Amino acid sequence: MDLYRCFLPCMLLLVVVSGAVSDGTVVNRILGGSVLFNVSVPLQTFLITWTSNSLQIAQTFTSGGSQCFNRFMGRCELFSNGSLRLDAIRQSDQGEYTVTAQFQNFIVIESKNLQLNVYPLLNAPVLKFNSTYNTTPDRLVGGSNVTLHCDAGSQTVLTYTFYRDQKTICSEPHVTCRDSVLIFQPITETDSGTYTCTIQNSVSTNTSTSLRLTVIVPVSEVTLTTNTSDSLVWPGKDSVSLRCSARGTNVSFSWNLQGAPLPLNPRYNVTNNSSILIISPVSAKDNGSFTCTAKNSINNITSNEVKLNLASPVSDVRLSSNTSALLIEGEDSVSLHCSAQGSAVSFSWILNGEPLPQSPHYHITGDNSPPNSNLTISPVSRNDNGPFTCRGSNLANNETSNTLSLDLAWRPQGHILCSAKNDNQSLQLICSWPGGHPAANVTMVYNNVTEINYNQVIRNLSSIDNVQGSILTCKGDQLGKISSCTLTFESPQSPGHDNSTITRVIKGDYAVMTVDLRPGRQDRATNSTPQVLPAEFSWARLSPNFTTPIQTGDKFTVNSTNYTSSLQISDVTEDENGEYECRAENLIGSTTFTFTLNVAAKPVSSSGLSGGAIAGIVIGALAGVTIIGISVFFIVKKCAPKRPVYENRDIPPQHIYENAIKGVEMGKTNSTNEEPYYESVIRTDGAIYSNVPLRQ
Repeated sequence: MDLYRCFLPCMLLLVVVSGAVSDGTVVNRILGGSVLFNVSVPLQTFLITWTSNSLQIAQTFTSGGSQCFNRFMGRCELFSNGSLRLDAIRQSDQGEYTVTAQFQNFIVIESKNLQLNVYPLLNAPVLKFNSTYNTTPDRLVGGSNVTLHCDAGSQTVLTYTFYRDQKTICSEPHVTCRDSVLIFQPITETDSGTYTCTIQNSVSTNTSTSLRLTVIVPVSEVTLTTNTSDSLVWPGKDSVSLRCSARGTNVSFSWNLQGAPLPLNPRYNVTNNSSILIISPVSAKDNGSFTCTAKNSINNITSNEVKLNLASPVSDVRLSSNTSALLIEGEDSVSLHCSAQGSAVSFSWILNGEPLPQSPHYHITGDNSPPNSNLTISPVSRNDNGPFTCRGSNLANNETSNTLSLDLAWRPQGHILCSAKNDNQSLQLICSWPGGHPAANVTMVYNNVTEINYNQVIRNLSSIDNVQGSILTCKGDQLGKISSCTLTFESPQSPGHDNSTITRVIKGDYAVMTVDLRPGRQDRATNSTPQVLPAEFSWARLSPNFTTPIQTGDKFTVNSTNYTSSLQISDVTEDENGEYECRAENLIGSTTFTFTLNVAAKPVSSSGLSGGAIAGIVIGALAGVTIIGISVFFIVKKCAPKRPVYENRDIPPQHIYENAIKGVEMGKTNSTNEEPYYESVIRTDGAIYSNVPLRQ
């Protein structure tokens, strides 16, 4: 039982001590300050003892009285509950403290690992910097490695913290914090600011004075641009803005023209910290290379060159032709080209001092050259001889070219003419081919005598005697083009006419009789034209006992030229049956041409018969025609060789008669339409043509 009474207080003491200053408790105090180790022991405790590092500090009996020992004397107090207070703590007081509670029966309970740490108050550290460049904090070079050192001297510091503008910085990716050192790898322009560092131990903190860092970034990426790009700039009209840009800190700009400082000029206006140059207006003197220089306290760099695309006025306008040769109207073409110096030049064309008229033979093009610089005339006409000019224009001015005239030629009109005139028993021979430029060379050959002249050759014969059967030959030559004609001196002749010509006309129609002395078509191979003498014509109607002259009037119309004459009789009747003659007379003699007019009665009208009679006649006629047709078909098929039969009234009659057997007629029928008689003819090739208009 006594043992139990002793063991229980010991356990209680252990609990109390452990609760107040449990094993391993660390107590941090300021150097020179006080510390209270607060414990509470039971009343049964007889003796309490405190030691530190095996050195006795104090001792007390619960019955009263306490005592401090050694270096703790005078600054130590031990309370009856076992608590210990130390004043004026020294650095040597730091260490392990043990409290021992002892009962009268000498049972001892110890509580160890009470640790006292003594710290002095921290003094403010000094923030220092170190750079790979020889610079000061207010002139750090961006891109360099910079170190900040938080110098706390010999003080015991547990933690270091760095701040920029009162915000922690150690978390930024290019920053490394290692104890008292802050490292920038590298420092950037954004790192400019006010820096401090704070040191801390268990009992105090302190902060350095601020350090201002200014990071200067070197000048780089200097670029000069213009708001006009490659566009034309017109001096005196346009304005231009040049912009100089650069990376760097505290950059200033300066401007140069052709490598020299930009001269003072009211047209030059520098704005926006000198980074923009406005030129208003642009002048022709601004045709050099512009540059800008960007600089700061570290370096300077000059930009690229910019040259304004200055427009130039029109000058040296010239007009030229692709040929200087003679140009023939209607045959040749020519191309004119206008050139000029200057910017954005356009051209206009002038003929005889007036704008070029619109015409399909004028073709204005540009191709790869300036617009409207080419004029093609195809083909040339006689009005195109000029003078031509062209005018070059742009926004600055305009200028007119030299004049240019084309060397034009044109052909004489038509073909060369052979003719003769009779004047008072004298004969004038004429070869004429006028109207050409240059004049045509005309040659006359008559009776082996040759004469040559320009445009026209005239030869006078004293008499017209002995010219019968003579031939006049004319030849013209103009720039290689040849034309010739012949004139035979003979009495009038009408090719293809004979006096057996018979004109068949149905009563009530009109009849036409014509005499044509012209010899036919031109020989295209030789460009030669046969010609005849002009004649005078007269018409008459022939009767057995008299001849009646015919002139225009009533039913008769006479139309005559120097080479043709026609007589037209309208609304003919049987009274106009008979012969008519046309007398043609020239200076050699006269010739009479005869025509026979045969007027046929109109078909009998069926309008007086009854319907039944008409039907019977039609049916009977059709039956008869059918029987006759069938009989003829089998007879011809059996007895005659097969021939193709053509019933096509669209075939021109002259093609049918061209090879027809003269005088062969296969039969005649009356037509029920407005045509005259029709006949069937057989050609020499065996083809039979039916329903062919009667040849007149």
